[in-house]
Amino acid sequence: MRKKILLSGVIIVSIFTGCVQNPLLPSYLNATRGEQKALIFKTNQSTFINELNSKTTKSGRNSYIDEFILKSDIQCQKYLATPIVKSTPTNAKKTLYMNIFDTVSSVFGIKYITDTAKVMLSGEGQNRLENQQAYQDALSPEIQRGVEINRARYAKKLQRKQSKSLKEYPIKELQQEILLYDKQCNEEYGLIEINRALKAMQQNINQAKVDNKPKINVEAIKNKVTKVTKEVKKKEEIIKKEENKINKESNVTTTKLPL
Repeated sequence: MRKKILLSGVIIVSIFTGCVQNPLLPSYLNATRGEQKALIFKTNQSTFINELNSKTTKSGRNSYIDEFILKSDIQCQKYLATPIVKSTPTNAKKTLYMNIFDTVSSVFGIKYITDTAKVMLSGEGQNRLENQQAYQDALSPEIQRGVEINRARYAKKLQRKQSKSLKEYPIKELQQEILLYDKQCNEEYGLIEINRALKAMQQNINQAKVDNKPKINVEAIKNKVTKVTKEVKKKEEIIKKEENKINKESNVTTTKLPL
């Protein structure tokens, strides 16, 4: 009887420590334990010193804003660095990549490469998913940098409101804006920023002055798009070659069958 009780206890502990995500841990920490990271980023506030409630003063609100931006940015960096186990290609991402290819072609004059890249990303099913993942993996430093630039721009917007009174900038409004800040920890926002950097170069605009930060390395983007496109094309050519070989062998076997 005692063994059964102990066994039941072990099963219960295993369920709560191994099979279920710990709600007190950020999503990226749960992911490192073998769980798939959350598809939507959310800042974990369980260790925050400051909090928002009905008794929060203007000073407390401002301290919360500073703490939230700092800790959210750290968590976001780790979240973006954690790969998604199962990813689904979206039309929005596909469109952003297509825009990148078009602008890279225009800026660097490598239309033969970018046209091939667009074909590789227009496939169906598993091929399209794998190809999009290949580009995302290659461009991940620039994508993460784009997310950082975008969020830094939004963080300045929050910090500019710190001079306002609680009536002018109430807690409820801040709570809505931190949700938007979390939402921007997403690869799509990084791709949008890459598109902005490429467009800025195309139009001879100094993007660094706009963001007060080093611009995204567009030369690196061109090199990575070129490299990945060649790798993806080579992989698909090998797959087609193998499929043709199998089909040819199958046809030969069929013709040799006795009547």
